Amino acid sequence: MNKKIEDVFDLPPMEKEYEDEPIKQEETGLDLAQLQQQLDVADKIDAALPMVRDLEALDADMDNYAQKAMHAFQDLMDLGQNVEDRHAAAIFDTASKMMTNAITAKTAKMDKKLKMVQLQLQKAKFDAQEAKSRGDTGIQGEAEEFEDRNALINAVINKMNNSDK
Repeated sequence: MNKKIEDVFDLPPMEKEYEDEPIKQEETGLDLAQLQQQLDVADKIDAALPMVRDLEALDADMDNYAQKAMHAFQDLMDLGQNVEDRHAAAIFDTASKMMTNAITAKTAKMDKKLKMVQLQLQKAKFDAQEAKSRGDTGIQGEAEEFEDRNALINAVINKMNNSDK
């Protein structure tokens, strides 16, 4: 430890200075060679996958496209109201296509965001399952896991009854 930390927390001085020693398999109970091999495989997979780039640029492009389509829609609506009736139908039809394009652009942007959230949730679920399979809860202390609302209510009632006795 640091001498300053010992002074701040009023700790006794350390008797032995610890040095960074390599971790041994006997201490962890894990096969370190196998873990290193798995990490190497994971690094190779990460390197092989193409990087996804310009996600924010796609958002900006979709916003720009939707804005231009809405502007064109408004211009066409104004034009359609100022021409003869026989020509207005084609202009209003084109205006409706511009509105459809704007909606499609906004929908594509939202779908992309929802897909990213879904992938993040799947990753979190996978990470939680991996941690559970390793026996690593990540949180130290007392905790109970409940399957549904009724099990939670029953547990609360039981604790209240036990504390009254």
